Amino acid sequence: MTANTFAGSTFDFEKGFTQSNQPNINSECGNVWGYDGSTGDIDWSYDYHQMMNTFRKYPKIAGWLYTEHHDVINEWNGYWRFDRSKKETGLNEILAGMSLNDFHAPVYLSTGNEICQDVKGGEVVSVPLFLSSMTGENYGDELHIKYNLSLTDEKGDYQVIYSDLKKIPYTPWIQKELDPLQFNIPDQSGLALLTIQLISTKGEILHHNFKHFVVTGDQSIADIKILSLAPQEFSDAKWSKKQWDVFEGKKVNGAGSGYFTYFFNIPEDLNLNRSKSALFRIECSAKQLFVKDQSEFDRDQDYMKGSRVAPSSNPNSYPMTDETLYPSEISISFNGELVQTTTLPDYPADHRGVLSWHAQKRDKKLHEAGSYGYLVTVPISQRILRNAIKNGKLEVRIASKGDGGIAIYGKEFGRYPLDPSLIFKM
Repeated sequence: MTANTFAGSTFDFEKGFTQSNQPNINSECGNVWGYDGSTGDIDWSYDYHQMMNTFRKYPKIAGWLYTEHHDVINEWNGYWRFDRSKKETGLNEILAGMSLNDFHAPVYLSTGNEICQDVKGGEVVSVPLFLSSMTGENYGDELHIKYNLSLTDEKGDYQVIYSDLKKIPYTPWIQKELDPLQFNIPDQSGLALLTIQLISTKGEILHHNFKHFVVTGDQSIADIKILSLAPQEFSDAKWSKKQWDVFEGKKVNGAGSGYFTYFFNIPEDLNLNRSKSALFRIECSAKQLFVKDQSEFDRDQDYMKGSRVAPSSNPNSYPMTDETLYPSEISISFNGELVQTTTLPDYPADHRGVLSWHAQKRDKKLHEAGSYGYLVTVPISQRILRNAIKNGKLEVRIASKGDGGIAIYGKEFGRYPLDPSLIFKM
């Protein structure tokens, strides 16, 4: 509504008062606002990214007040925990060199409010750009935009599609919409990532930013055959504490000790002699049973008034990644034969869980937003594969060896755009 803010305007003023030359400031913003009953403890970086991209498009907004600097008794959206321990945004892993400081950069390149977008493979995508300088520092009369487009495909592999450099004019305090970036999205399903660096003519990186695209494409991956099952398509599961689904099975959770079992039907026409290699790949994490997921606790609390309950008791919460880890040791078996053990380091939730954020229904409620797992890859030996082809199926069991639980993510939830899959290189 910045169009309504000018000297003499009555917008936002009591009757009989008008605007003078006061600066326009967002008096309070934060992740507790906009969700029914506040958020509890969640990843704040995703909404924060959208917010800062939006604020910097409107130069009349002279400042904003974020709440809070650190967690307090009833609001857990601080940059740090209540005890000042660190929270992890995941920004540096999405774009090397990026940090929270980039959201507060004196010179900022906004790609608009939409930081993750559904697109069709093969289409031309246009990304808006707005250059916002809040400094009198002289960086010369031009800046360089270095941008990369990459894709994580449906088998979980990452590849750079192309890179380019664009020159733009610059003056101190400039606030200007630039010509959009336009490029072709590859016609292949996956998760594309556009990364941007704003660089001075002296080579100084002034700002980092990025945007994701969920791509639905028609082309299959050359010389690859993939057999996939959605997370909820397990044939058997047993858990000591609880087992439940998220968003009709986009993610499945098992708390305590237990297992998930998947049966993959092996097609008769799979020629073992033509298969150069085979592997099983899955995205999974540890899974703690949070207070909100337990059957016995007071669900009729006003979380905005403060309480002594755990941050994970709010129905919207999924605690943001921090320095306290919750690992789970798991084992993976093929047809009853143990083939690998590994440790899932944590149950993380931050900006890296872009698919979990993108899947949210925008209904003022959150469902394990920002949560994601780790990519686990298990080679399949020729002996096991030969028996699977002979029997027409491969049984895969993912079991917790202790009490750490397991969460399994599908192609529309988590960090990687893949379901639990058998991947054959032909």
